[in-house]
Amino acid sequence: MGQKVNPNGFRFGVTKAHNTVWYSDKANFATLLLEDQKIYDFFDAKVREYLIGNVQIKRNQNGNVIVYVYTAKPAALLGTNGDNIKQITQALKKHLKNKKLNITIDVIELKNPDLNARLLAEGIAIKLENRGSFRLAQKFAIKSAMKAGAKGIKTSVSGRLNGVDMARTEGYTEGEMKLHTLRQDVDYAVTIAKTTYGILGIKVWVSCGEILDKNNLQTNFAKKPERRPRFSGKDGEKHASTKEN
Repeated sequence: MGQKVNPNGFRFGVTKAHNTVWYSDKANFATLLLEDQKIYDFFDAKVREYLIGNVQIKRNQNGNVIVYVYTAKPAALLGTNGDNIKQITQALKKHLKNKKLNITIDVIELKNPDLNARLLAEGIAIKLENRGSFRLAQKFAIKSAMKAGAKGIKTSVSGRLNGVDMARTEGYTEGEMKLHTLRQDVDYAVTIAKTTYGILGIKVWVSCGEILDKNNLQTNFAKKPERRPRFSGKDGEKHASTKEN
């Protein structure tokens, strides 16, 4: 069901593009897959520092790797004359233990950070780690997203809220949130907040409305042929003409 499954994975290949795009033979597939996971882990540690909303990886036939980093602070990530991005590239190669890897980091500015579920979730986590109210933190994120033009938003915080002995889950929903509708543009993110009482789990869903333009749907499968209307009984022609109109 749409309410249970991960909204991002549910829409990959339909209304969302895959974050990783490459092809490999069976012998090298596992190595490249683990390398991608290390790249994601590397930038996950820098999400709060540079406000990174999303990371995408592409590989070409020559083995070159292009990492697209979507951030709300492109100037801070690039640095003066691109010095910082060069240092990050070298640090990434060291993290991958492959200094000969030809890797390029392309920095892309997020047009509206308040509509990015990852940044909203990290904002809630920072407030919780600073001993802020979990209710006010969620309401502030909801207010920011709706003000930025979101059609709907849903938040959830689970764990030992306010340090109580029994863990529970509390969340808020505002606007529309059609999780089972595939054409609904939903951004989803999960993060954690490390507090003195333990770890709190934070989930954020952001809906930007329905994608009605078929050109924006990233479907790779062939279109199904149109079905002819059925004719049943004496009034079959009447029903068919009414349906066409």
